[in-house]
Amino acid sequence: MLKNYEELSDMHIDVLREIGNIGAGNAATALATILDEKVEISLPIVKITDFDTAVRALGGAESMTVGVLVNFFGEANG
Repeated sequence: MLKNYEELSDMHIDVLREIGNIGAGNAATALATILDEKVEISLPIVKITDFDTAVRALGGAESMTVGVLVNFFGEANG
């Protein structure tokens, strides 16, 4: 079991990226169906960081930002 995020290998990051890609693809397909419009997406970027660094990277606490928090369990809890 992974004890901290520094233990994530490149393979782990690739798996997380693929999970994000699958989810984004499904969401884009659903949105395109609802809107009856073409929806384009780009490949997700995976960065492992702490909350404060993520807030700063997204423009700070005063910036309007929308995000999704996904908890997962198993070999890497988060």
